[in-house]
Amino acid sequence: MKKNLLLILCLWTWCLGFVSLGTKAFSSQLVFGDKVVEQTTSSQGGGGMEITIPYGYVWGLPGIQAKVSLPLEIYPWIPPEAKDIASGIKLHWGNRLILYGGNLSFGGPPSLLTSAAPTMTLNPLGAFSFPAASLTVGMPGLSEASSPYGAALVASVGKGFSKDRVNLWVAGSEKKRFFGGVSMPFQWKTVSLNLSSAVGVWFLENHLLSLEDSWFSKEVVYGDIWLKGLVLEGRLAWNYLKLYTGAALVEQPHGGFGYWVRTRTLVEFPWEKVPLQVLAGIYGGTPSVITADGSKVRETFQIYVNPQFSWRIEQWGRGGRVQAGIAFGVSAKNTAELRPQLFFNGKLRGGLRFNFTGCSVDITGEWAGIRLNNFDLKRSLRGEEKYGGRLGMVVNQLVPNLILKIHGAAHYENRGGKDKDRIVAAGGLSCRPRDDKRRKWICLIPELTSSMEAMFSPEDGFLSATTEAKAGWNIQFPYVKVGAWVAVQLKHTTQ
Repeated sequence: MKKNLLLILCLWTWCLGFVSLGTKAFSSQLVFGDKVVEQTTSSQGGGGMEITIPYGYVWGLPGIQAKVSLPLEIYPWIPPEAKDIASGIKLHWGNRLILYGGNLSFGGPPSLLTSAAPTMTLNPLGAFSFPAASLTVGMPGLSEASSPYGAALVASVGKGFSKDRVNLWVAGSEKKRFFGGVSMPFQWKTVSLNLSSAVGVWFLENHLLSLEDSWFSKEVVYGDIWLKGLVLEGRLAWNYLKLYTGAALVEQPHGGFGYWVRTRTLVEFPWEKVPLQVLAGIYGGTPSVITADGSKVRETFQIYVNPQFSWRIEQWGRGGRVQAGIAFGVSAKNTAELRPQLFFNGKLRGGLRFNFTGCSVDITGEWAGIRLNNFDLKRSLRGEEKYGGRLGMVVNQLVPNLILKIHGAAHYENRGGKDKDRIVAAGGLSCRPRDDKRRKWICLIPELTSSMEAMFSPEDGFLSATTEAKAGWNIQFPYVKVGAWVAVQLKHTTQ
């Protein structure tokens, strides 16, 4: 017993030592011929704690989950500023009533008011997902930067589990954004339908330019103003079909309303030998509309499609499987000029994944920034064009109780205008302990991540190189989880 107490005390002291790590940078110059290379070394560190008390519901007491993240200076010791400390708390009375407070990020219906057009990442081998029907709340991680202060309340009404009930929720943040909504599920045999609605009220600070700048302004000018918006969403699931549709109506600071609509559809063909899944989506909205976070949306239209195949190879063992996917998307945007021009860009990605017993290999190719019209438009206005590929590998059985990930990538950027073309090469290695419920609650093996990226110009040669290394620990005590991390970055840039 004394040995266990001594071990726990040593671990706590060791973790608190890592909590004192923060950001520090050192610079120097190197001369190679006629080139001057700026060398910068920086280190970061921090830690955090998570406490979870699942017991509640006794004498009306709630279950508790609390998180705190503390990034501090390395040397000399400087106490953290309030803005650097991220904390959050969750009080829950079963699945009936949940109360959040602290540094929170809100997802679900509120995200449709703050971010209109979805980001076209287009992962050809990615998992298919759909937006949440009710409010989702993100609490700070053990090493994450803080979000604005906020509070949220989620209540479930009806029988069954939370997803089968009517959910009512309200949320607000220190940035003067307030949201509220309701989601209602319906079920008819094999058909599942969920309808949700949300309203929002937010404050935008003045966007007034000086007299010297106003004559060439490209932005909408407005003063301090309160605005409002409405969200309507629907989700349908029927056998091998899933459908999502969401629409937002947002008041604009210069008068009137802007709108946007999203749809997302997944169709599955459960063929015995070669199952097929096809994901497709469409977005359309008012050009140059201003969202609830004050950002202006340049996209007016998007469409993407992502078919994925999968077939089993019995000769490769029990887990032998091949996956293939192609993702293609088209985006219509407006330039930021005084007289905006509409242009179309495309993105194409293809990928193969080979799954073996204890190992998987991914091969991905990309062609982004495909010009589909307006060939006379300057590249600096419509974005860059790039071609490249990526190779990744995940190994589960090479080292006992460890999962290794290795990747390498390279692409060519055809930038145009005054910017010079460049070649970017990158690679990385990471390993983490395998999730094993049988493992003891103390694990000293860190999660290690290292990466390197180098940029070259066909004309000038070497431009810059960045190397990063990070080690992180997550130690699970009964009801308490302690995390710590330290990172080092080395960067070389030509002057």
